[in-house]
Amino acid sequence: MQPGKQKKLKVLAPMLAVAVLAASALVQAQTSEQASVAAQAETVPAGGLCARVPAPFAGTAGSYLPGSQESWPEDVRPGKEAPNILIWLIDDAGFGLTSTFGGLVETQTLDSLAEHGLAYTNFHSTPLCSPSRAALLTGRNPHSVHMGSHSGTAMGFPGYDGYVPPSAATTAKVLSNSGYGTIALGKWDHTPFKQLTPAGPFNLWPLGQGFDHFYGFMWHDTDHFEPTLIRDNSIITEPNPGEEYYFTTDMADQAIAYINSLHSVDPQRPFYMYWATGAVHSPHQASEKWRNYYRGRFDMGWDAYRQAVLQRQKTLGIVPEQTELAAMQVDLPAWETLDENAKQLYARQMEIIAAQMSEADNEFGRIIEALRQNGELDNTLIIVTSDNGASAEGGIEGAFMESARSYGQSPTMAENQAYYEQWGGPETMPHYSAAWAVAANTPYRYFKQTAHDGGHHVPLVISWPKGIQAPGIRNQYSYIADLSPTILQAAGVAAPVCVDGVPQQPIDGIALNYSFNEPNAAERRTTQYYELWGNRGIYHDGWKAVVLHKARAWDIQAGVPFEQDSWQLFNVRNDPGETTDLAAQQPEKLAELQALYDEEAKRYNVYPLADLGARNKARSGQFYRMGDSRDVYHYRQPGISAMSELAGPALIMRSYTLSAEFTASKGDQGVLVAAGGVESGYSLYLKNGKIHYDYSEFGKQLLTLSDSKKLPAGPAKVELQWTQKSRTGGEMKLVVNGREVALGETDIHVFGTHGSNELFNIGLDSGAPASLAYKAPFKFTGTIDDVVISLGPRLQRH
Repeated sequence: MQPGKQKKLKVLAPMLAVAVLAASALVQAQTSEQASVAAQAETVPAGGLCARVPAPFAGTAGSYLPGSQESWPEDVRPGKEAPNILIWLIDDAGFGLTSTFGGLVETQTLDSLAEHGLAYTNFHSTPLCSPSRAALLTGRNPHSVHMGSHSGTAMGFPGYDGYVPPSAATTAKVLSNSGYGTIALGKWDHTPFKQLTPAGPFNLWPLGQGFDHFYGFMWHDTDHFEPTLIRDNSIITEPNPGEEYYFTTDMADQAIAYINSLHSVDPQRPFYMYWATGAVHSPHQASEKWRNYYRGRFDMGWDAYRQAVLQRQKTLGIVPEQTELAAMQVDLPAWETLDENAKQLYARQMEIIAAQMSEADNEFGRIIEALRQNGELDNTLIIVTSDNGASAEGGIEGAFMESARSYGQSPTMAENQAYYEQWGGPETMPHYSAAWAVAANTPYRYFKQTAHDGGHHVPLVISWPKGIQAPGIRNQYSYIADLSPTILQAAGVAAPVCVDGVPQQPIDGIALNYSFNEPNAAERRTTQYYELWGNRGIYHDGWKAVVLHKARAWDIQAGVPFEQDSWQLFNVRNDPGETTDLAAQQPEKLAELQALYDEEAKRYNVYPLADLGARNKARSGQFYRMGDSRDVYHYRQPGISAMSELAGPALIMRSYTLSAEFTASKGDQGVLVAAGGVESGYSLYLKNGKIHYDYSEFGKQLLTLSDSKKLPAGPAKVELQWTQKSRTGGEMKLVVNGREVALGETDIHVFGTHGSNELFNIGLDSGAPASLAYKAPFKFTGTIDDVVISLGPRLQRH
């Protein structure tokens, strides 16, 4: 060793040790096939472990151009045979929904991909959207990358804070650094709410996570007819064009435009496209041309649906012959016990989600056709799966306004039936009954959010004509984190030790490429833990121990004390439907799996366990907000015109004053401040020369305040003065230029956002209108100077 380097190496030693441990763990976590790929990982540059050292200039630079030789940096390119990557992440699609996996909902595009590719029958996600997306995009277990639950229920612990660390670079980032074009379209809902502002920071937005472009929404769902959308790092505040607009169609248009553009400009450059539809998460909406496609097709009801689908699954070889249906939950009614009006409404609920699924499949087919026309289909690795099982969040009766249930205001059967004809159209934001979720998860137990298989046993189709020579069914146990290393291996890109100067933590996924052309290859994943809001379980070598940490499986809020939890034990190879609990018969096996769960939980940051009720109580109703304790918020204009309500002041169980200072001339009109949309919302606006305030919840107008006098031209100041009088009740006062003009009392039940993916707006109303008195965006034509929100003391909970 040269003496001059000894001191430098001592400084680098701790970093080197971290890298060696990371690389060692990575190799141990992967198979020998993967290890050969990992061995190609970037080498340690001379300037330090993760230092970026520019390549030396290969030309010559003399004093003058004559006698000098140019040399240009080489473009980073993947291998010539590197495939395109196209991922369709469906939302809330249960195992037994699509025709591809035995369901009664037509998915012709997915059927075709599976026929010529692979259908994985033993694939698992996490039980919820945010954790699954983090695992898919990074190749790590969700708690390893701080996303153990939804980003909106974050806690300040490593497994739950919602901040995906730079040590877990996304596949998009790795492929982008390797020369791929990257684009994300649709749903992105795992950015901390504190960052959902036009001011950023943007490191956890799609562009900060390795995508060149983004077009979509950043929340758990959106209105498909009037969505609030983001392009790259900017909120789109203009209205969507035309009455025929439908978001999934727009997503397909955007995807095709990107494919064609890249092919035209640089046909040798492959792409990585993440196409994450809002379908079939609620709101269950379909365009007018699809809404009647399934009329009468589900009149048989959920019980007959389950039986028919199970038989189809056995015929297709999707499930073993001995598979039995998990029992329907006792709270959910048998179809034969319902009256004819209820049957008609429930059938309509299923007709609409089926239409939404088939329409999304049809739009995805347009993307496939664009690839075919460009001659790129054969060398495109296509992956289609769901982020979790079917959702029971609609409760027993379903809801014409999905958010009502989130706030404890479940619509009655009569209220739902009043929207029978409008169900699935722009007037509704609906969710189907929990009993249909059981049917959509056939043959598995329970649904989304649970650690039972109904929560995470989901479809997976992989198509790659150039890389798969033995199409058919694959039964190997696999997990959503496995998709990232699968993609890297197909692309011939090594899992890097460092990304942008940051040492990388081990990849938890196990590449599935070993099964592409070996139908009977031994499965390489033998263990996987699951956890969400206290619902937890462990799979190991055909056995599963699991806990339902809920009083009612379909109720998001119905937790029970942890000391009352009861573990179940299933042999899922013999009993995929989890119908026979073996815990009492084989206590030693249960204890073995419980101990293994504890090991995995400690290894992957799963502790401390907490259900939604505990998180909410710890936050005093503010569990969805992080880190802002201001009492006064100034929004000087020009400035922010649109941002998530969750990044602003929490107007919950407290008095407040909202004031707007502006200048208006005769004839000026428009929104001063608004939030929400079709589901719920409020708007302070100027129309026909007068100031108005409207407040609605779950499709009902609760409060309207208006000035009887016209606003004089010139500078003005309008105030909303809310006085909290009880846990939900209070009084709103409208004050115009110091003059009290209207007063009204109402109950307010919304304690989060006023609408799915709707925003807090100044000077306009983006997305769906928060008031039916105008058509969005109803931009203010005067000049707004300042909007100030001053918060009073919070009403204490008892």
